[in-house]
Amino acid sequence: MNPRESLLKLIDVFLSGQDRSMQIVSQIEAVTIDYFLDSDVYEILSESVSLYRPGEGLPYMDEEEMAESLEEARRALVDDTGGSE
Repeated sequence: MNPRESLLKLIDVFLSGQDRSMQIVSQIEAVTIDYFLDSDVYEILSESVSLYRPGEGLPYMDEEEMAESLEEARRALVDDTGGSE
């Protein structure tokens, strides 16, 4: 599986509600840093993944806000505007 496919799979797991843990977000962050550092996907996700703390309130991001960022990143990946392989 290439990096784009791996990241899409992780994003889809989160968006489906199957797993919205800090662990899955950490995996998303790792793939993003390893393979998409110079891309729109990194720009979209860098702040969100660092601030994701479900249930903690401000100034952290909750599940809904994280999902919005992941949907935007997913669109960038699918549109082939945000990634490298």
